[in-house]
Amino acid sequence: MHTVTVIVPAHNEEEGLPATLESLARQTVPPDRILVVDDGSTDRTGEVAASHGVTVLRPPHRLGSKARAQNHALPHCTTDLVLAVDADTVLAPDYLARILPVFDDPDVTVAAGTVRTRYTRTVWERGRSTEYLFGFHWQRPIQARANSPMVCSGCCSVFRRDTLTAFGGFPERTIVEDMDY
Repeated sequence: MHTVTVIVPAHNEEEGLPATLESLARQTVPPDRILVVDDGSTDRTGEVAASHGVTVLRPPHRLGSKARAQNHALPHCTTDLVLAVDADTVLAPDYLARILPVFDDPDVTVAAGTVRTRYTRTVWERGRSTEYLFGFHWQRPIQARANSPMVCSGCCSVFRRDTLTAFGGFPERTIVEDMDY
């Protein structure tokens, strides 16, 4: 049985964070621990997170990047797996139930499910939706067949903690830590 800590980096996310935390609470296989990193928010992000009964970490100063916030939380993770979730991501209720079995294979070090946009109201949101559909339903299957995935979505990827920490944590040198890793 795998154990999971969820890391949710958050900066001024009081509006979107409740839906994220509620989706984590509805998991059919619940995570063992949820850590929200309140990275220098000037709104009620920390209070909103605390009201959902999760652990809130507040760095002594604003870290200023998602990867730095995730790395701040990494020493607080004692489970074998770490799920990185964006503060505006809503997971399907069976997300963990469906993704955890892939880690029964000891060669799997990172995995992620399919991402869909939440809104398609604007031309930009529709464009992102099309990009995700193309990437997840066309490119990713080809990459999987070649045993050469290019990216695990940073908004909902699961990592083996020991491999991630041996790697040095989440890469901070770019803004695409998921692709960089």
